[in-house]
Amino acid sequence: MTVDDRQPPTDQTVRRDLGELLTAARKNAGKRQVDIQRLIGKSQSTVTKIEHGTTSISHEDLGLWITDCAVESRLSEKMWMLWSRANAPRRVWSGERIGTPEWFVKVLATEARAAEVHSWTGERIPGLIQSEAYMYDQFGGTGLSMEVSPRFTQRVKRQELFNHPAKGFVFVISEAALDRLCAQKDDIIEDQLGHMLALTRRANVTIRYVPYRAAAYVDPDFIIFRRADHGKDIGYSENSAGIDWSTRRSIKTYAKAWDALLDTAATADETRTELHRRFQRQRSGGPDRE
Repeated sequence: MTVDDRQPPTDQTVRRDLGELLTAARKNAGKRQVDIQRLIGKSQSTVTKIEHGTTSISHEDLGLWITDCAVESRLSEKMWMLWSRANAPRRVWSGERIGTPEWFVKVLATEARAAEVHSWTGERIPGLIQSEAYMYDQFGGTGLSMEVSPRFTQRVKRQELFNHPAKGFVFVISEAALDRLCAQKDDIIEDQLGHMLALTRRANVTIRYVPYRAAAYVDPDFIIFRRADHGKDIGYSENSAGIDWSTRRSIKTYAKAWDALLDTAATADETRTELHRRFQRQRSGGPDRE
């Protein structure tokens, strides 16, 4: 389905149209997803999601993709038009602002009801613990005006959930997610590390990382919302096509996977020490990794 004048586009359809064009451009250039992964410094799963239209691409990365695949001018103009529609500060159609995928509306509502949020991400920093500078970079960075997009505003507003002391948050991330910060600009790395350090000082927020030496099996990214539905737990996992919500049976699998991650993860204090080490190395101008 393409965006036209007969049917209002959604955030998903616009991104999907762009993803289809990017996929075709990559294949026409004789390139593999791994080539694009190296080009833009993102994981292959992220490249897959971009091509499926389930995640956005930054202004800078789109420019790199177009240039590297030698996209002809007429097609590149169409790509930029679609990108602008998906990332405009205020996208209006028939007087209504659009921009939040339907599936994410349910995520936001469930997240707000949950007593606790347990999050696992293997290759990225989850949105709830991203600093504003890191968010801005993810949503386009250079090339965008400082007027924030609705999605940027929405992500910042979500972090107000941390102000509810009775609501608990546990974030488990891989060491790879921390290393991937090196793909960002130096000042953004420092800001993001400092932001996570500040979050660890909150009584209701815990951050733990799974070190490489743990040699743990890496599950797909997932979140468990504790006691979110009449006292029951609800979970979902992400994939290239969107998300899969848990069933009564599968939520037990989510719980087992979560317990296994906690068994292999560094403690909260060890994680705080590691974050501080990386923050100090970044501030001193040295490489983050030894």
